[in-house]
Amino acid sequence: MRLHEGTAKPINNEEFQKVIDNCHAESFDSLRDIAILQMSYRAGLRAMEIAALKLSDILDSKGEIRRTITLRKAGTKGNKGGVAYVSHVELREALSAYIVNKRSKLDTDSDFLFISKKGSPFSPSSMSRLFSNIYKRAGLEGCTSHSGRKSLCKNLNAQNVSVFNIQKIMRHSNIQTTVKHYLSVDEDLLANLVEGA
Repeated sequence: MRLHEGTAKPINNEEFQKVIDNCHAESFDSLRDIAILQMSYRAGLRAMEIAALKLSDILDSKGEIRRTITLRKAGTKGNKGGVAYVSHVELREALSAYIVNKRSKLDTDSDFLFISKKGSPFSPSSMSRLFSNIYKRAGLEGCTSHSGRKSLCKNLNAQNVSVFNIQKIMRHSNIQTTVKHYLSVDEDLLANLVEGA
C-alpha cells in the first residue's frame, strides 16, 4: 500500500545536516546526492519531479542557475506542471557544486540533470529508493522521499508564511491538501502565544 506523501516524517535542520554530513562520508556520489536532498528540502520537489529534471530546466542561456524553474507536466503529479523556486542559497550552492564538478564531466549525452550510478536517468521509483537509502544510512528511520518536502512546509509554517503562499510553493491545487497533510499544530507555539496574551 502506497503511503500518502503527507504521512512522511519531517526532519529538522539538525537531522538534515546529519544526512548531508553522512553523504559526504558515505555516499557513492556525494555531490549528486546532496543536490538531490537540497531539491527536496529547500524547494519541496517530489522524487518524480527531481528525476524528470533536465539541465536545461536548471540553467539559463548564460549557464546560470535559474531562481525559478518550470516543471514539465509529464514529470509532475497529476501532469499539472508548475513552478519551483530554487532560490535558497544552500540549494544553489549544492546545484552549482554538482553541475560544475560532477555533472558536466559525466560521459553521457543525456540532458537529464541527475544520473544514476549506471549512467542513466533515474526513474521515479529509483529516485524514491535513493532517498530511502540515504536516510537509512544516516540512521533516520521512517523518512521517505517526501520527508524533505514535508519539512519545507513545516519550516515555512513555523516562519508564519501564509498558508496560501505555502500552497503555491508546494504546488497543491487544493489548499485542503496543504492544511490536512502538511501543516500540524505546534502545541508549544500555541502555549507560548497564550502565555504572552
